[in-house]
Amino acid sequence: MKFREHLKYSFFDLLINKNISFVLYRLPGEHDVRLVLQTTDQSETFLSLSDLNNKKGFVIAPFQISKTAPIVLIQPDIVLTGEESIFNYLYKSSFTNNVNKQPAVFFEESKATRFDHYQKGYAKFHDILIEESLKKLVLSRTFEIVRDENFSAGLSFERACEKYPDNFIFLCNNAQSGAWLGCSPEVLVSGQNGNWKTDALAGTKKTSKDDEVIWDNKNRLEQQIVIEYMQEQLLKAGIESTYSEPKTIRSGNLAHLKSEFTFQIDDSSKIGNLLNLLHPSPAVCGFPKKEAFDFIIENEGYDRKYYSGFLGYLDVDNKTDLFVNLRCMQIFKQNLRLFAGGGILPSSELISEWKETEYKLQTILSIINE
Repeated sequence: MKFREHLKYSFFDLLINKNISFVLYRLPGEHDVRLVLQTTDQSETFLSLSDLNNKKGFVIAPFQISKTAPIVLIQPDIVLTGEESIFNYLYKSSFTNNVNKQPAVFFEESKATRFDHYQKGYAKFHDILIEESLKKLVLSRTFEIVRDENFSAGLSFERACEKYPDNFIFLCNNAQSGAWLGCSPEVLVSGQNGNWKTDALAGTKKTSKDDEVIWDNKNRLEQQIVIEYMQEQLLKAGIESTYSEPKTIRSGNLAHLKSEFTFQIDDSSKIGNLLNLLHPSPAVCGFPKKEAFDFIIENEGYDRKYYSGFLGYLDVDNKTDLFVNLRCMQIFKQNLRLFAGGGILPSSELISEWKETEYKLQTILSIINE
């Protein structure tokens, strides 16, 4: 079976419809796409990040780990790099002739799409920050649209690669998590041969390509909280690190502040223990970590599932690249659910924070609507 050249990425819609476990991804700054394909039925699932020690494969981890949203490890039965290798394999293979397997993930309407829901959540989040019992909280929301009959997850992935060359772009599917597509500007942890890095990324401004970005105190403080947290967490693991001065990075029409931490790990086999310290970071949760996480679970009003979790290829013997799951959507049979969030500080203002989530939603909407 061969597709016309401009439709070849639509092949991945067939894999999703067949509920085949796979991930298609492109690393930041690279041209080649990569495919990890699982030929067996069942992905490994875990309920603890430490269970990822000594594991290899493509990992998809949720914000809150649970039996309904476990950590998923797609087995690297077939790993291919580059369009030619990927599509030559897919066109010649017969595994897509398998009978459809019913997906385990079903669409249920979210209450977190409405402004009044966000407003109530914001009031709760802001009040506790004013009381000074927490320094930062991240409030998120969803946005849902009916899936157009012409929508293609594969072609949306291709457009995202073209539009966001400096982001981690992914399209993944498995029975446990369902189908997700996203564009992330944030490294959770990446490394090989003992040399590792992580990002402290926070702050958001809407910008045009040639605009000079001037950062206010709110955004600088938000990013500084993440820097201090990352430094503290690495020290807990006995890891000395260095980090760069905050710099402005761009992701589509948005700018963020980022500092890059670099550090050494002599024994990376215990990567799960490190992930347990770093995830979730204040960039997606808040500070202090445990108190912020508990408050979000209790008061945000919906289940984030795999949004603001992390995902990427895990292989400590070679190269590991894990990214925070931002600017993403979950793909259902008849609906698309998009996610966005922002950091709330005592100095935050409701309408400004709501607008920030609107801007962030445009990252995905722009690749759906072309």
